[in-house]
Amino acid sequence: MKKDKTRFTADRRMFLKGFAVAGGAATITAVSATGLVDLDTKAQAAADTAEKPASKGYHESQHIKDYYRVLRS
Repeated sequence: MKKDKTRFTADRRMFLKGFAVAGGAATITAVSATGLVDLDTKAQAAADTAEKPASKGYHESQHIKDYYRVLRS
């Protein structure tokens, strides 16, 4: 009976070790990928702001005025 318990404990330890290694590898991959994505995002944001003119902000166009008028009715 003791032999079965030892085998169960060893299997459990191997599973937990594997789980810890896989978690560490996933963390390293996520951290590495975050740096790459961050660089791409910054470059894309800089390109987007260079191409687009500054926004005028909120303004009431004719279709917005018509929408407000319908809501009041």
